[in-house]
Amino acid sequence: MKPRERIITTLYHEEPDKVPFFDFLYNEISIRKLLGETKRIRVTSEMYMKAQLMLGFDHVVIFFDPPEGYKPARASNDIIVSASGTKSRVIDDMAWYIGGTIKTSEDLDNWQPPDPYAPGRTRTIRRLLKKYGEEIAFGTSIGGVFTDAWMMTGFDVFVKAMYTNPSFIHRLMDILTKNAVELGKIAIDEGIEFLWIADDFGDNHGPMVTPDKFRRFILPYLKRQVEILKKRGAWVFLHCDGNVNILMDDIVNTGIDAFHPCERKARMNLAVIKQKYGDKITLFGNVEASNLIPFGSYKEIDKQIRECFNIAAPGGGYIFGSDHSIHPGIPPEKARFLFNQAQKYREYSKVSIKSLAE
Repeated sequence: MKPRERIITTLYHEEPDKVPFFDFLYNEISIRKLLGETKRIRVTSEMYMKAQLMLGFDHVVIFFDPPEGYKPARASNDIIVSASGTKSRVIDDMAWYIGGTIKTSEDLDNWQPPDPYAPGRTRTIRRLLKKYGEEIAFGTSIGGVFTDAWMMTGFDVFVKAMYTNPSFIHRLMDILTKNAVELGKIAIDEGIEFLWIADDFGDNHGPMVTPDKFRRFILPYLKRQVEILKKRGAWVFLHCDGNVNILMDDIVNTGIDAFHPCERKARMNLAVIKQKYGDKITLFGNVEASNLIPFGSYKEIDKQIRECFNIAAPGGGYIFGSDHSIHPGIPPEKARFLFNQAQKYREYSKVSIKSLAE
C-alpha cells in the first residue's frame, strides 16, 4: 500500500498492510540534528521532508506560510508580537510565549484578525503536494481555537473572563473559529485531505478548565469546526496534550476521526482509550517522549513499542509514534531507533500482533 491508502484504511478501522507511522517533527533543531547538520542554518522545505522520510512517516503535516511580506511586530530586540496579538521571546530561533495583548472587549474591538486568504499562505502546501503528493499522505494544521484564544489574552484573563465577561470569551472564540474554518477550507481546496486541530485542553494533571466550562466555552466551537470541515470531505484529527480522560466522551462525540497523542506521561492509558473509543476514533502515539525515548535504554524503548502495537494495532485504527513529538531533547539516534525498531513489528501479514508483548 502507498501511505495515503495505508492511513485511510486504518481510519476505517481496518488492517492495512502495515501500521502507519507518524510523529510531529517540526522543530528546526530536531531536524538539523537528524540530518547531521551542525550549522545553525534555516531549515528548508526540502530539509523538512528529508527528515520526515528518513524516519519512514506515512503522514506528514505541512504548515501554512505567513502571508507574503509578513513580519511580526517587535516589542523589543528579542520580543515579537504576532498578528494574533501574542507576545513571544525569541531564543535560539525558537519563540517562547510570554503573554497576550487582547485583555478587554475594547482590545478585541480594535483587533484586526489575520486574513486567512492573504497571498502567499499556501506556497509550501502547493510545492510539497506537487512533489510528494503521490508518496506521502499530507495533512495541514489549522491551529487550535482555545489555545489561540487564551494565548491572545493570557490564561489568567481568559479564565477570569469566563466568569465575569462570558460574552467576551464567546466573541473571541467565534472569531477564531471562523478563521480556523476558512483555513481548513483553503487547505481542502488545495488538495489536503487530513486536517489537524491542534488544541491542548489539559496538562499532566487534568483539564485546564473545569468540565462544565469546557462544555460551555470550548466544546461548541470544536464541534463546529469538525462538522463543517467533515462536510467538506476532510478527515479531522485532534492533537490534544494532557490528561483529558474526563473530557474524552465529549471530545469523541464531536465527530473527530483521530486523537493524538494519547500522552502516556499524563496518564492517558492506551488500553483503556482503545477499549472505550477504538471503534469510533483512530489513535496515535503513546510511546513516552519526555523521559523514555531521550533517556531510556534501547531495550526499554523496544518494550514500549511492542506494548503499543499489542494494545492498539489489532483491527486497525492505530498510527504509531511518540506521545508528543520528536523534540530537540531526543537524540537523533534514539529517534531513528524508535522507528527502525518499529519497522520490525508493523507488518500485519508477517507478525502476530498479539504475541509481540510476550
